[in-house]
Amino acid sequence: MPRLRYIGAMDGKDEIELKLQADPLGIATLLADPLVADADPTSREQLSTYFDTPTYALRKAGLSLRIRRIGDRRIQTIKTEGGAAASLFARGEWERDIAGDEPVLDDIAAVLGNALAGGGTLRPIFTVSVNRTTIVHRLGADRIELVADQGQVLADGRNAPICEVELELHDGDRAALFALARMIADIIPLKLGVRTKSERGYALLAGADGSSVKAEPIMLAQDLDAETLFATIAASCLRQFRLNEDKLLETGAAEALHQARVGLRRLRSALSIFGAMLAGPELDRFQTALRSLAALLGRVRDIDVMLAKLDDPAVLGRLRAARDVRYDAVVAALGSKAVRTLMLDLVAWIAIGAWREAETGADLRAQPAADFAAETLDTLRRRVKRRGRHLAKLDEEPRHRVRIASKKLRYAAEFFAGLYPGKKAGRRREALLGALEDLQTELGHLNDLASARALFDELDIPGAETILAAGKKGDPARLLPRAADAYDRLIDAKRFWR
Repeated sequence: MPRLRYIGAMDGKDEIELKLQADPLGIATLLADPLVADADPTSREQLSTYFDTPTYALRKAGLSLRIRRIGDRRIQTIKTEGGAAASLFARGEWERDIAGDEPVLDDIAAVLGNALAGGGTLRPIFTVSVNRTTIVHRLGADRIELVADQGQVLADGRNAPICEVELELHDGDRAALFALARMIADIIPLKLGVRTKSERGYALLAGADGSSVKAEPIMLAQDLDAETLFATIAASCLRQFRLNEDKLLETGAAEALHQARVGLRRLRSALSIFGAMLAGPELDRFQTALRSLAALLGRVRDIDVMLAKLDDPAVLGRLRAARDVRYDAVVAALGSKAVRTLMLDLVAWIAIGAWREAETGADLRAQPAADFAAETLDTLRRRVKRRGRHLAKLDEEPRHRVRIASKKLRYAAEFFAGLYPGKKAGRRREALLGALEDLQTELGHLNDLASARALFDELDIPGAETILAAGKKGDPARLLPRAADAYDRLIDAKRFWR
């Protein structure tokens, strides 16, 4: 996942950049460590002003334009934004020195494309002010620039802190980038950084300080191979988890926890869907670790679901007390070195893992993405169809298997949506996803009732059936027919991938 930089007259070279999130104490500790302190660091103040039209035409086109002020120097930079990336950013960059504080567009019209064709004058929209410390780390033929930024984004009277480390490989092996990241992670706590400074600025402008972030659309080119398809999807899932992890730790909100868990579930589904090309000990390790982490979040989610369904004050008090204990365990896990290392290892494995070169799975990796996706969706649809026959008559365990299979089909349909553009495919996809969502909702209510009984038993809360009957729940006698109807609509829905 390289990052391309084009300097001056558009001469280019391949580069790769890893973004990591720290805190002020961590940055201070890193700058005092011999790794940095003995490497002749340089520090300077930087003020970057970002420009766009009143309708955010550049943002909508996936571009950002800034002018960075460093002393008397002015550097104009245009970037293509890779919003689905997870820490390892893939984007184009065009950079030049200019004389003043206003954008110079004479030689970048081709880069901006049609973004400004609809009119609208470029204007300053937000600023980023940081103190930047830079060293160049050398080990043999490897040369990596380490940058530590501390400062803030200012937009429309709002501000947000910036405290991050960026590693950019200039020469050498990409594995050296992750080796240096692990060295730093042994010195200070680090988490994956999944938002650019530009994204932070636009989020402030939008007042986007909600408690959770849902899965974002995955932008896919039509000529991808299956290998790149997996890497893109996995990065998107990691990004969803990390964005919601931060929200969760800031707020403790139930929806942030839910969406963080969804991000993990989507990632686990991706590992399963692409498993034949990923097989190996690392895959097994990641599947096990992600399953354990998701289960930990699931213990809190089980209580959150019941808190929204019940009315009994005494029971609600018991549940809230139990949630506090379980939430503390989640916070401890997310703050642990084991989980931070897991996320860094995942990014490294996605980018440069042995699976990319293994003989096993080579044909699958090279397969056109649309072909791989169509075969996968056919397989998953057949599985749901087979397991869901006579759904209204199935017992609890078989119904649960239908729910799991339909969830995987839904994630796959969302993953691969960008490979099948057009209005007809879009209508068919929405019909399929609508039926899948309804099926999951009704089966989910039934599963909640089963989970509640186990939860009440674990917490030694008596009278589960009486409490649930008095709560705000669905009636199983109505849920099953509605689930069966959704199943029928799913089977009747036309395949958008054919």
